[in-house]
Amino acid sequence: MRVAAASPGEQGPQPHPGSSGADFSHSGNAEPQLPVRRRRGELERLNEQIARELTERHGIEVYGFGMPGVDTGAVREIVTALDEMLAKYPHTRILSVEIGDVEGGIARAFEDRLPYTDIKATRIAFSKKYATDLARLSEDVSDAVRRGYFLPRSEGPVYSAIVHEFGHALTYAGRSDAVGRADSHLFDYYLRTYGNEHSGGDVTESYRNWRDQLSGYSFWKGDFHPIEALAEAFADVELNGDRASEPAQVLHKLLVDTAESEWRKEGLI
Repeated sequence: MRVAAASPGEQGPQPHPGSSGADFSHSGNAEPQLPVRRRRGELERLNEQIARELTERHGIEVYGFGMPGVDTGAVREIVTALDEMLAKYPHTRILSVEIGDVEGGIARAFEDRLPYTDIKATRIAFSKKYATDLARLSEDVSDAVRRGYFLPRSEGPVYSAIVHEFGHALTYAGRSDAVGRADSHLFDYYLRTYGNEHSGGDVTESYRNWRDQLSGYSFWKGDFHPIEALAEAFADVELNGDRASEPAQVLHKLLVDTAESEWRKEGLI
């Protein structure tokens, strides 16, 4: 995920952060607080403990959580998002989660394979720059929401970023079948649902207006970008529930269905 700039880079959209409609900036009216004094290394040890517990629960490799300066709040949000998504989609294979360098963005998901198999899995990286500066992350994501690049969401930006990347993990689980089908699947749904309202006329413009309810990050230079649209739709539904847009709900179901189809072939469900 990347926070929206005035215009995306020439390589197309990158994996980006989840977004929230809340204003994450600090209130100027808050009472001043004395700094909490901690022994050197105490937070690093706490973050490493949280990482070990994630590994014990899910077998996920964890890297970088004990680096100096990493905010424990960011660590807890990353772990909570993974715990809650894996509780809902337990067959999703997350090989690792890392706090490290994420060039030009906040979080990224990488496709990988289980050793000696053809089974796809996911590695997730979260930006060290933002994991050590949650105030900056909040400001950047809030600005992206205000400009319409991301839709408002009910959770904080770290949690939302991981949920978005988990959407990519479901894409990989479904062998990316949903990517090639996303736009035609949306169009077929629109025709079945609203086609009678446009009998004898061109429905293309009305379909695109309906599809434009998806986040701005679901498009690249005005064109539909199915890889990010699927992950954005997944995050919209998981974070906003029934308040998610209709096209997001259609894509969310497609994404989950394609992943479950592969899990059935593997005998997991």
